[in-house]
Amino acid sequence: MKLQEVVDYYKKQSPQISELIDFFYQTRQLQDKYIDKIPSVLPLTADAAIQKLREGKYLLEGIHWTVNNDIFRSIIDDLLTVLKARGERTDGLEKTLSGISDPIPTNLPELVKSTAKTAINLTTQEKETLVYLLWQALKVFYRNEAEQFSAIDYSQHWSKSTCPFCGGLPKISQLQKESGKRLLACHLCWTKWSVHRVGCPYCGNTSNETLSYFYAGGNRGYRADVCNVCKKYIKTVDENALGRETIPEVEDIITYHLDTLAISEGYQNPFTL
Repeated sequence: MKLQEVVDYYKKQSPQISELIDFFYQTRQLQDKYIDKIPSVLPLTADAAIQKLREGKYLLEGIHWTVNNDIFRSIIDDLLTVLKARGERTDGLEKTLSGISDPIPTNLPELVKSTAKTAINLTTQEKETLVYLLWQALKVFYRNEAEQFSAIDYSQHWSKSTCPFCGGLPKISQLQKESGKRLLACHLCWTKWSVHRVGCPYCGNTSNETLSYFYAGGNRGYRADVCNVCKKYIKTVDENALGRETIPEVEDIITYHLDTLAISEGYQNPFTL
């Protein structure tokens, strides 16, 4: 399934969010352009990677790695250009982003924290945009490294709810067409891996008494799985209900209404920094 085909499909199905989908697609194309240019820096062979997984360690665990500072800043500049083309003011964002010092942190919370002093005068919306830009720029490096190990079948070696590649938290859940397997997709590298169908991926709760889910409207293809222990939620896409295969990164964008609903019901977005 090609990304362009999925984007075109949703623009026809949901014209009210076509602008949002276009912004996502522009960002994704920009990221792909850079991924083609960045060499891998991880000192890890495929055999060593599998052995590490068997030991219960995610692939980046214990490895000190860095992002290219110049390329990171170039990605940020290009993302700002996309925002400007949409008619958005970026003066405050540019000032804040120019204050990030080298080396660039590879951890998203630390990266956001590095902007704390210069971001203090930003509006709430600008702060949200700031986090989004930093997240999208950092994802380029994570996706680039993760793709070096895309041939590994993680389901044979990993069953934890954190990402087998980078140790990150899942952003969205997917019930696979035909097999019905539950897959999680990482918020940084978008690696996918299978886990048990029942369980909160954030706190490990497996009790049916404190786990629940709800739909938005009558569409059974999308739901929010909620945990009443940690009060977090994860969006889930059911491919059997939709009758087609999906791309998690796109589904995360077009299901923003589920985020709004879950938060209004008192559940926490795990990625609110």
